[in-house]
Amino acid sequence: MPFPPPEPYSTVFHLLLLASVLAMVPLWCAIHLAAAPSQRIYTLASLIFLAILVALVSVNRFVALTLVRQSPDLGRTEGLDWFLPYGWPSLMFAFESLGFGIFFSLACLLLIPVFRTGGLERTIAGTFAVIGVLSPGAAVGLALNSTDLMGLVAPVAWGIGPILAAVLVVRWLRFKQAAPVPVPA
Repeated sequence: MPFPPPEPYSTVFHLLLLASVLAMVPLWCAIHLAAAPSQRIYTLASLIFLAILVALVSVNRFVALTLVRQSPDLGRTEGLDWFLPYGWPSLMFAFESLGFGIFFSLACLLLIPVFRTGGLERTIAGTFAVIGVLSPGAAVGLALNSTDLMGLVAPVAWGIGPILAAVLVVRWLRFKQAAPVPVPA
């Protein structure tokens, strides 16, 4: 299938990505609440960077679902290239690349110190480390006008990696919930 996909797949993809980034907010909040109090400075800073990512991606996807989608039918296509969610150069593509390449990277890197003990936690930390290290590569690729670099890095850093991280974090949260809570004496 070509990328970006043709309609109606493109609309479904926009909606899916919008729902995915919005779903990250409660997941990050749950991490923040489940983290040890001494680690919450990291989770809070991470949550702030995630909120910036969500804002940038949400704007891009909403513009794609409204302005970009409706403009051809209205006969208003002049300058539309600047607002396409994909393709280069595009203001919206740059915004989303900034969100995933910088802010998502920082959000993931800041979570690494939170997951320090046990095999599952080390796996989560490693997953966040891979995402955090690879994400800027895609943004740098765009800054260097190399969409090829972005095409190599983005599927792992912005696709498979976050899905794996979410699954692992949900398992961690379930484990934390099942663990007995110490009763103060």
